[in-house]
Amino acid sequence: MNPYRENLSKPLSVNPLRVSQAVGGVLALQGFFRSLPIIYGAHGCVEAVGEMLSQHYQEPVALQNVTVHDSNLIFGGSESAQDALELAVSRYKPDLIVLIGTSLTEMVGEDLEHDVKLFIENHSKTLGDSLVLSLQMPDYEGSLETGYARMTERIVEAVIGLSGGTNRKKRRNRINLLAGPHLTPGDVMELREIISSFGLEVITLPDLSSSLCGHLLVGNTKLSRGGVPLDYLDKMMTSGCTIAVGECMEGAARAIEQSSGIPYHVFPSLTGLQASDDFFEFLRKQSRTEVQVKYRWQRQILLDSMLDARNAYRGKRIIAALEPDHLLGLSGWLEEIGIRSFRAVSPSVSPVLERIGGETLIGDLEDMERLAEEGADLWIGSSLSEQGALRQGILFEPMGFPIFNRLGSFLAVSVGYRGTTEILGRVGNALLRAERGTHK
Repeated sequence: MNPYRENLSKPLSVNPLRVSQAVGGVLALQGFFRSLPIIYGAHGCVEAVGEMLSQHYQEPVALQNVTVHDSNLIFGGSESAQDALELAVSRYKPDLIVLIGTSLTEMVGEDLEHDVKLFIENHSKTLGDSLVLSLQMPDYEGSLETGYARMTERIVEAVIGLSGGTNRKKRRNRINLLAGPHLTPGDVMELREIISSFGLEVITLPDLSSSLCGHLLVGNTKLSRGGVPLDYLDKMMTSGCTIAVGECMEGAARAIEQSSGIPYHVFPSLTGLQASDDFFEFLRKQSRTEVQVKYRWQRQILLDSMLDARNAYRGKRIIAALEPDHLLGLSGWLEEIGIRSFRAVSPSVSPVLERIGGETLIGDLEDMERLAEEGADLWIGSSLSEQGALRQGILFEPMGFPIFNRLGSFLAVSVGYRGTTEILGRVGNALLRAERGTHK
């Protein structure tokens, strides 16, 4: 165990790595069918959130906003929030609305929970089965990972409240899959296929694989175009177990267990040989069904690929700037393949940082460049850090969020035997290019 540290001597963040948790909250809502996030904050900030998500996924993103005006400082903004919610319900008729607060609304002193409660009381007849929630997500704390996890947990708690949280007959062959934000839509597709191969029904939340996977749909809508339907979520209270992929999703899994007695299992990562073996063994025991031949072949191919790639990875020094759960998974399979050292920068505090093999620093991209100056063969991170890698003359491999200048990054698969083989080859080829001095 190598404890992480934070650079407390820095008076400010230089070239920030951290992505606002409001972005994570909006991203999570894209995985729920006909949902509409409404950010209460500065208009320019809302535009930046939508543009960042749209550029990464190359898809339209459901998002509206309530702008804070000067008058809100004097008279309050409750009326503005009420008008925005009323307009959203009357014009778009969403199944799920979440009013997201920002640092600006906290500074003004807006009580979003009261605003939503008042709106529900005044429009109970027109809302029907629509769910209206609120959640404060100030920019000065957390990151994309915490925002995504908090939004998922908030919706799960709301669904539990609607169902009454009573114990109901469980179906052993039904599984709740809580997919963390470090998983791409391609990863979620792969996990759903793997779980289904054991004869198990899967309820995925949030389900980005059916909303931000690049499909073409006819027509225009301001709501999320895919994801798990809200009325289908009631079935998650009758599942046999819950699988949480990523430590940040444990809060939502725990809420389901406490309300319905459904056990959960957290997989910190599903990338790597050992992690994949543990996952398939869990599914085998849960379903009482043997692993299909296809996945046995995929495991053999992965083992052979690891043998083929050992020389490319041996003795290499890799640095990475990613969200905590993503860093933990990355360090795990890199350790399996036998690299020399792994050092990382995380944008926020998380208990999982203590379990990352190698030096981990909570900081910004300036800290990342300082790690690079000490020597590295490969820099892994989002597009926000690519310029830093170029300045240091280190080959860059895009991973995480956001990625702006690559095609199909949201469909990349890095979970299970097949996904591990793919990422093994991708990173290995980058290391080979670095050896040849070809930074392209």
